Amino acid sequence: MLYVLASDVSLFSLFFIVLFGYCTVKVVFANIKRGGIMLCQIAVGSIYMIGIPRGFTDGFSSWCKQVISTCLTAFLQTVILYLGLLTYTQHPLIAVGICLSATEVPRIAQMYGLDTSVRVNMMSVSHTVSMGAKAIGMLKGGAK
Repeated sequence: MLYVLASDVSLFSLFFIVLFGYCTVKVVFANIKRGGIMLCQIAVGSIYMIGIPRGFTDGFSSWCKQVISTCLTAFLQTVILYLGLLTYTQHPLIAVGICLSATEVPRIAQMYGLDTSVRVNMMSVSHTVSMGAKAIGMLKGGAK
């Protein structure tokens, strides 16, 4: 792609380089942020499983939904950015539009209920903490 841009030196190609750089940097940093969120979600996921035998499945189901939406958003953003970069040689203007749309994937996913932000359901947290405290108490009491 850079070879194509280097053959046509103009203000228009400089504009495209800046736009492609913006989209690429934004998607890469968003995926790095999502990777950190995924690590936190993996660490917290086992806590939600403690409440399932007591019937508190809302926290676990929202956790599953959040993990799926985080993975789906990261995948779709990367694929759309890559398709936009591949399209540049045939249609430069359409390629810029595709790359700019890759940065809007999380906002579109939220419209359909796939939330990629980290929100806390306080009721689920209180049930999980109480269940964890009871489980630890039972383990300590059973060890004596």
